[in-house]
Amino acid sequence: MQRILAVDDEVHMLRLLERIISEKTPYPIVTTNNPLEVPKLLEKEGFDLILTDLKMPGLDGMDILRSVKEQGRSEEIIMLTAFGSLDTAIEALSNDVFDYITKPFKKEQILFTVNKGMRWQRLKREAAATDELFGREPYAEAEKAFQAEYLRRLGERCDGDPEKMAQRSGLPDALVAERGPGAGAGRG
Repeated sequence: MQRILAVDDEVHMLRLLERIISEKTPYPIVTTNNPLEVPKLLEKEGFDLILTDLKMPGLDGMDILRSVKEQGRSEEIIMLTAFGSLDTAIEALSNDVFDYITKPFKKEQILFTVNKGMRWQRLKREAAATDELFGREPYAEAEKAFQAEYLRRLGERCDGDPEKMAQRSGLPDALVAERGPGAGAGRG
């Protein structure tokens, strides 16, 4: 399940973000109004997106962005700021921020950006899985892993129905039943 971390020293802003995301998306959100907690949260858990205020005492949004990038973490950062300027936007973008949003913002802007970020994260994971699949050797192992991944994705499209899976894939019913999603086929 994809997850979000929201960081802002203003509690009312965290409540607003939590309400928007909880009501309009399927993504769980963890919030903190203490930016100094972020390193511990990231050490303990993984997130897909971090929504962070730019200006905060102790550890600001740029510090969080730099830390995530320096550690090679996969979280994408969405920077929120009431103090938007061309200089801060350029600095954030040069440090590979996913997006930069000025406050006040519209609910739709947050939802659009969060959904875009989550799609990007899914695409990155799929690309990494595909790279891993094509890197497998010998060929028999790669073929087995491909088949498992193919059946997993087919199962998602067919709601796990083995008959639909066999019909749509052209694979024998026995193979789908043996290696399909209900049989515990994983990523190989």
